[in-house]
Amino acid sequence: MMSRVNAALAKIPRQTVIRLGWATGSFGLIQVFRLLNNVVLARLLSPPLFGLMLIVNSIRTGVELLSDVGINQNIVSNRQGDKPEFYDTAWTIKVIRGIALGAICFLCANAFARFFEKPELAIILPVIALTFVFLGFQSASASLLQKQRSVARNSILDLSVAAISLALHVALALITPTIWALVLGSVMTSAAALIASYLVIPGRRHRFIIDRVAAKEIMTFGKWIFISSIIYFAAVNFDRLYLAKQISLTMLGIYSIARSMADMMNMLVVRVSYMVLFPTVAAMDVTAQELRAKLIHARRIMLCFVAVGLACFVAVSDIVVQLLYDVRYETAGAILPIMLLGVWVSILSVVNDSVLLGTGKPAYTTMANAAKLATFVIGVPLGFHFGGVLGAVVVLNAGEVMRYIVLWAFSRKQHLGFGREDLGLTALFLVSVLVAREALSAIGLSGDAFSLFPFLDPSWWVR
Repeated sequence: MMSRVNAALAKIPRQTVIRLGWATGSFGLIQVFRLLNNVVLARLLSPPLFGLMLIVNSIRTGVELLSDVGINQNIVSNRQGDKPEFYDTAWTIKVIRGIALGAICFLCANAFARFFEKPELAIILPVIALTFVFLGFQSASASLLQKQRSVARNSILDLSVAAISLALHVALALITPTIWALVLGSVMTSAAALIASYLVIPGRRHRFIIDRVAAKEIMTFGKWIFISSIIYFAAVNFDRLYLAKQISLTMLGIYSIARSMADMMNMLVVRVSYMVLFPTVAAMDVTAQELRAKLIHARRIMLCFVAVGLACFVAVSDIVVQLLYDVRYETAGAILPIMLLGVWVSILSVVNDSVLLGTGKPAYTTMANAAKLATFVIGVPLGFHFGGVLGAVVVLNAGEVMRYIVLWAFSRKQHLGFGREDLGLTALFLVSVLVAREALSAIGLSGDAFSLFPFLDPSWWVR
């Protein structure tokens, strides 16, 4: 078995291995910073503050994505993306967009406060509006580095911002243990990211310019990104927005803790896929069959490690929550394991999505996210009605499955399908979860699989 793994690893290009190392290593450190930030803030701040910030971040993400034309994807995928006329045009569009989004967030603050019945939003959102302006003025350097597949320098940039964010949030929480620790921490982190973006490539400067040819190409490619972003926002944030109207801020804050830990696991593959896989595929000029042959070995090995690693985390996830957080967040330990099942399916989807996006097929991503959203709209209210928050999370997993099925169908149509491989990897993941959990149960460190996944017991749904 090990000889076959070593043989498969030997087929992966050395530069790809180095990039994967930087992407995964830096991601690990970033997640350590974020987890430490999360744990410390959870002890300094009360759960309702996290619930309120979850609403703020959902609004901020929504405002941002509802005008997304894929500036980063344009620079990475376009053959002229590294030409000054192209990336300066992209940067100019991004600046205009950032200022416009900041104004929208400022002007709509009262409307959001009335909709969510949270008067605090009327004061918080005008301050959060500054993050859009800072984001708009960020240099295109990160996108250019991604196009050049310079993962190391991009990783150093991300690590620096994550470390600054940790220091700022903790310092602010010690000074003022209120919602303003989270709000001002986000704004100041955005300002730090703006400054860092101009330091990562020394001497890189931008000029305000709108090149007609470049702008036309950006908008042509970006129309599908725009539509996809609207659907993506609704799909990713539907649970947050729905639950914000159904449960208390305290419970929403507990839910946000579980959601943030689940997202950490998903973000590893997202990072690797979009920093390594997407630009690599975009740079290739081969047939679909040749592309699949080039990807299959590295893809299989990477996802084998992810499957086993994620399975082990799923098996101990409720224990991890108990160790890291106080009793106020105990319910997060019941939510997290169920969320992580959906994370595995999401990981498979992200990998397939990156390949399709690299081949210039953003429309497929849009349709896959639309199927996921439709599942949420129909199923989440039903799941919440019959099973509460845990029932809603089960439906979220079903939405991820629907997204994967649609992407698989389009990938197969393009001769880029990995259905058999993914089925085997999923079996490996599920078996690993059960084996690891039963091993923990056998030595008395945890309960059995039913304690980890109570929805597997039919009587749970009819309580």
